[in-house]
Amino acid sequence: MDLKRWQSVPTLVTCVLLAFSLAGCNQQSASPESSVPNNQTGAKVKIEVLVSAINNLPTDPAMDMIKKELDTKLGIDLKITAVVGDEDYKNQRNLRLASNTSADLFYVDRRDMIKLSQQGSLLDLSSHMDKLQATKQFVGGEEAMTTGTVKGRVFGIPKASPAPQFTLWLRQDWLEQVGMQAPVTISELLHVMKAFTEQDPDRNGKNDTYGFTGNPQFNALDQIFGAYGTTYLGKFYLKDGKLVNSIYDPRIKQALGFMNEMVKQGVVDPDFLANTKGQQKDKAYQGQVGLLNFNWPVVVNSDAAKQISAFQPQAKWVQIQAPTGPGGSYNGYDDVGARSMMVMPASLQKEPEKLQKIIELLNYLSSTEGSRLVQYGLPGIHYQLSGETITPTEQIHDVVYSHLYQLVGRDEMTYLQTKFPDAEPYYRFAIEQSRLKVLDAFIELPPGFNAADANRYIMEETFKFIYDKRPLSEYDDFVHTLEKTYHYELYMESARKQLVEQDLLNQ
Repeated sequence: MDLKRWQSVPTLVTCVLLAFSLAGCNQQSASPESSVPNNQTGAKVKIEVLVSAINNLPTDPAMDMIKKELDTKLGIDLKITAVVGDEDYKNQRNLRLASNTSADLFYVDRRDMIKLSQQGSLLDLSSHMDKLQATKQFVGGEEAMTTGTVKGRVFGIPKASPAPQFTLWLRQDWLEQVGMQAPVTISELLHVMKAFTEQDPDRNGKNDTYGFTGNPQFNALDQIFGAYGTTYLGKFYLKDGKLVNSIYDPRIKQALGFMNEMVKQGVVDPDFLANTKGQQKDKAYQGQVGLLNFNWPVVVNSDAAKQISAFQPQAKWVQIQAPTGPGGSYNGYDDVGARSMMVMPASLQKEPEKLQKIIELLNYLSSTEGSRLVQYGLPGIHYQLSGETITPTEQIHDVVYSHLYQLVGRDEMTYLQTKFPDAEPYYRFAIEQSRLKVLDAFIELPPGFNAADANRYIMEETFKFIYDKRPLSEYDDFVHTLEKTYHYELYMESARKQLVEQDLLNQ
């Protein structure tokens, strides 16, 4: 393996540990009753929602049947402003807040929620929560609402969590070619990677396969860290009731040592550090690698299956359990506070009629009827209902934009079972995997601590350890520099204090 390749992508590497796997699944049923308010006569109340999206609404507004239904039932004129791309969304959100032209509903992460609440930019929802009981129940109750609370005051409503999708995927046909069983332990995993690299599993007579790849900006190494009971460097979690940061976890050096051994054994895609999400997918589809951390739709939905079949008709990808190691078996981590927060601008306090309509909208979307509308469309048109069984019709494809209206999230398992019944074994497997619960989203960065600089240093040194550019014997020196130069001790002490104040950690 050409170990010099890692040096060509330092800016990509710095983002690795900031990635989130997709978080754990919090499944809540919609409230059983439809809470449709009486539609008052007169002018409809205009409500704008700003969302980040991967696609947009129908170009012809007349085709937006979900909007028509919501507007009619609630006496509103609902406008969804969808911005494609997270960065563009954040820029527009911040610009509109600064110019006092904010949307009536928009989304932030917890840290931005805290910052904006301190600036007085967000509406304090505490006195309105009695009216939002249906919404509160739908998103997960008291426990979920903790993430939207700052010093006892509610500023955000967490969106119901989507189901986790990522697990390790392995080429079963390659495994059969090299005469091995699915790996159970972390050491067996390395043996399989080595066989996939050295034993010509595709039988083409060429030395052109690798055991492992992924996207280092995302979650490629989750299960390997998980086998040592830890995470990417810099995450906070509890062990035996005590707060641990993975940088100080006694097993972190073992995890880094194992990854260093993967590199030395030559089983890692040599372009690993430069991979994008698209590139790792292409390498899997084209038969260059045999193991990676993937999300199930990329493998089993119809379009993906066609691509795999076109490139590698003999390929058989299967999910495998996260390997067991000295620290257990974790499929990654779940930042339990890292949920998208729906917030409102403070200016809404001066518009009680609009605020009341927003409350009615959120409660309706949390009801069975409203939730079904924004998941599947109109009954009798986009789906048929028999008892509690929902059967999509061909017309359900006319509302592929429906996720833009799922403002409070959705009942994830029911949604998956309805939309993707044939894929249930795959998403159940992903949902049932164990994940380490981390607490980072509950921690506000303290003054004097530059997280960007600290994380950049952590990422750069992490991959130096993995790629043998810095010996693990210098790990303690790395920690010392992190504490003294980057003030990591300040961050640790502040994190401990904040978690105690939030009753998430005992004194």
